[in-house]
Formats: sequence, structure tokens, C-alpha cells
Amino acid sequence: MSEAPPKTLKKLRTLTQIAADLRQGKDFNITRLTLLKGLCSDPDAAAQFALYIAKKTEQAMKGPGRSRSKKQQRHQQLTSRAVRRMTAYLKNRNEEAEESLDELLLEIRVIQDRYERQRWGTVRIIESRELLVVETALDCVLRPWAPSHLGYRLARQYAERYNPRYGTGLIPESAPMVEDIAEFWGKHLLGREWKKRLVE
Repeated sequence: MSEAPPKTLKKLRTLTQIAADLRQGKDFNITRLTLLKGLCSDPDAAAQFALYIAKKTEQAMKGPGRSRSKKQQRHQQLTSRAVRRMTAYLKNRNEEAEESLDELLLEIRVIQDRYERQRWGTVRIIESRELLVVETALDCVLRPWAPSHLGYRLARQYAERYNPRYGTGLIPESAPMVEDIAEFWGKHLLGREWKKRLVE
């Protein structure tokens, strides 16, 4: 595997440091993740990142301790379908597979297609953060002309959390998600032994 440019290595080190700091109780503005825009500039890499985050989201939705209302079961089923279809599409890109992804994206959007007028403007009402992540992952795969913007938005939706003590942003509860993001890019850019290569 070829050596990553120094700027890329610096971004990976920054990501791993953010995750480590979050584990120690620190918090950061969500814009710290803008460094991902450069990593996501390649549409193929951004699409693989989107699939990875969708798979992680699917695992979390199936995890122990999750309530299983009919609505949540429906969201989980849609997420599993999205992961299967994205996987198939990225292995064999064709018009039929693309249309299937587009139809699923529309189906997911319709579920959370409620808006409310509030003091500062019209706001989309999101009932399932996980389904929003999957929606953006599908967008990432289907819209290769905006990989940096969509890749950053996906990472933001995946990692951002709220806690009254910290507010909204990258907070200690975000640590596992930031670790997931670093894991994908580390392996993608440096291979399985990416952590060792990062400290060389």
C-alpha cells in the first residue's frame, strides 16, 4: 500500500486524538470533523465510508437493550435493506441497482417528511437519528458529485450527540463514533496495521 501524504496522516492523527480526548471527558465543536471533507473528496472512498457507517448504524439498531416498537422495527428493516442494496450497488454499479437505491432513499425520506414552522424558520422533524444517517449514506453513494459535503454531513450526523452538561457537538458520548470514523479512514488509507503505521 502506498504511503499516505503527510497532510492525510496529520488528519488521521487528529481524529484519533479527538477520540482519545473525548474518552477523557473533553468536548469539541462539531466543526472539528470538517477535516473529513478532504478525506471524502474521492467519490469512491466516500461511498465506501457511507456503506461502513450504514453498517455500523445497523449494528447499533440491532444491539442489546434497544426497544422494539413497530416503528423501530420498520426503521431497522429499512436500514438493513439499505445496507444490502448499497453493498450490491458498489460491487456492480448498474442502472437497475441505482434506481432501486433511489426508490429506497425516497421511501426513507417520506418517513421523516414532517416540517414545523418555528421562530427561526422551518424545521424538519427527525424521529430517528439512525434513519437520518442511513438517508445521508444513501445520498453519499448516489450523489458522487458532492462527496466532501455529504461525507462530512454523514460523519456529523453519526457522531454528534447532546448532553445538558456539554450541549450539542462532539461530547464524551461521541467517542465510539469518532473511533469508528478513524478506524475506517485508517484502514482505507494505511491498511490493517494503520495504528502502528500512524506512529512510525
